[in-house]
Amino acid sequence: MAYETVSDLIKAFREDERDAVAPHFWSDSQLVRFANGALAAFAEKTKSIIDDGFELEFGLGDDVIDYPEAIIDVLDAEITVGAKTWPVDVRSPGEVRRSRLPKSGKVCLILADSAVGKLRLVPAPAAAGLLSLQAVRRPLKELGKDSKIPDVNPVHREYLLLHMKHRAYNVADAETFDAAKAVGFLVEFDRECQRIYEDALRRRGGARTIKYVG
Repeated sequence: MAYETVSDLIKAFREDERDAVAPHFWSDSQLVRFANGALAAFAEKTKSIIDDGFELEFGLGDDVIDYPEAIIDVLDAEITVGAKTWPVDVRSPGEVRRSRLPKSGKVCLILADSAVGKLRLVPAPAAAGLLSLQAVRRPLKELGKDSKIPDVNPVHREYLLLHMKHRAYNVADAETFDAAKAVGFLVEFDRECQRIYEDALRRRGGARTIKYVG
């Protein structure tokens, strides 16, 4: 079955879990919420959504910049000041000793702290400019029932159902709660996400390996 929209996922979910006839065990609004949760979890675990479209302005001396909540990890960066554009290295704060950070010159390093959603430009910029990022990201917006499913390869969309079922059987309802089923679906979802993550790393040649956290 082709899963083009959230509604397609809901239909498949109800068929699988024998919930196609009203009154339903799970409402449409619940399943839409579970679908959005599945998309977010898929993005976090597979690190598969790569976006080149992030551009952040900075001013003279602005060495710390907040970056969009959608970003999971920064992969690459460029600085543009006036008519000049150049690449800059991207590291986590713990990778470079403070004593070795340059104090002057053009920006040559970005310290990306994903825990707090901030970037530090090193050294502090001597002029205003633009920071362009390539990043791994989460979904950009919540989807509705009739929304098309973005970002996820069509061959992987069926795995979203596993996370939806995990959430569904965790609902505190006497008729539907089933801890064993919930755990089983999550284990299967995590296994498929790990496989997709590892396949993506191989295709990228292992460049700048991103640590997977399940």
